Amino acid sequence: MNNILCKHHPDNQIIFIIWNQNKLQLVCDECMGTTHQEGILKDDKWKKLAIRKAFKEPEYFLQQFKLDDKNQSLMKSIAKCPESQLRDLIQRIEANLKDIQITLDKVINDLKEEVCNILNNKSNFRKQLEKVSEYSKFKELIESLNNTSQTITHDVVNQVQTKLQEIFINLEQDTSNLNKEIQNFLASTKINRIYVFQGIQQFKEQIKQFLNIIEPNNKFIVSESYFKDFLLNKISLDAGKTIKSTNLILNEQQQNLNHYLFWKCVQNKSNLLMIFKSQSGNIFGAYSPLQWVYEDRKIDDRSKTTFLFSYTHKSTHKLINQDTQYSIYFEKENGPCFNEDLYIKRDFQDGYSKLGKAYSRENSKDPNTHLFGQKTPNIIECRIFEIIFQ
Repeated sequence: MNNILCKHHPDNQIIFIIWNQNKLQLVCDECMGTTHQEGILKDDKWKKLAIRKAFKEPEYFLQQFKLDDKNQSLMKSIAKCPESQLRDLIQRIEANLKDIQITLDKVINDLKEEVCNILNNKSNFRKQLEKVSEYSKFKELIESLNNTSQTITHDVVNQVQTKLQEIFINLEQDTSNLNKEIQNFLASTKINRIYVFQGIQQFKEQIKQFLNIIEPNNKFIVSESYFKDFLLNKISLDAGKTIKSTNLILNEQQQNLNHYLFWKCVQNKSNLLMIFKSQSGNIFGAYSPLQWVYEDRKIDDRSKTTFLFSYTHKSTHKLINQDTQYSIYFEKENGPCFNEDLYIKRDFQDGYSKLGKAYSRENSKDPNTHLFGQKTPNIIECRIFEIIFQ
């Protein structure tokens, strides 16, 4: 598309079309920045269209006009899938699958090595067990029956049977010497160490990341607009920083939730946004810039940017400006505890809420059930995001 210069500002390119029911103008960014133009847009109900975007995306152009519900829905569905995001999605899927393949190859090689270790250990220990005195006698007697160089008579068989009977009956009556002998041989046998295998866990984590990429609609629990336009916007404004990205570090259902998994994911991380869904259907959560340290300790957020929220009731609960209250309780044997206002115990089922202790009550009718929709958390879904600032 050729560059068209603005008639009001000849050094600038025309990049917008503005219009209303009576008039249309081609304008540059300087035109748009003038107080006069801003006033016109607001007072006379002018619309604005980015020419370059409309030139490439017909759905963007068509959305500017009054389409019927069916066509409007169609245009929105097309606009929901911008090319840059789709290319990025393919690149992330491709990179993730390559990582999974690398890990899978390593898992297979490690498993082969572990199997070889197990087989070698078994072979080495068997050789030592063959030296156990009672087993040696047993084996020698059986081999004498298989001796083809001499005729095996009934007398020979009877002799072997008598000796075997003596061995077996003695072992039935007392195995103390046998047990000591086995332990002595075990102590003198070289056993290749069988390592605790970590590759499978890494593989599971990568599969989980892959599923998070291809199922983005299941990512937030809350609506995408609430997540981005409210939560991330508030976090960015409170911090005075631009958010670069969000990393989903925990995505679990009720059956897998516990304080071990929680601390494994959050330990030593900062700027964490947590979203929960209760058995009642209520959705709520919390954000704090503080670093989650694995120790029993109460800590205050001096920045006062930690907050709780209820997606169900569309309420936000800021820290009360009192120096005597702590923002977060770090408890190694429990889940996340934002003072006593949001207190989740080790199984993510038990706990309580006392809104108003350290965080504002806002419009909550019952401070004990406002977040959970019941007296206890009973968490059935949990997402934790790490916020990365630029």
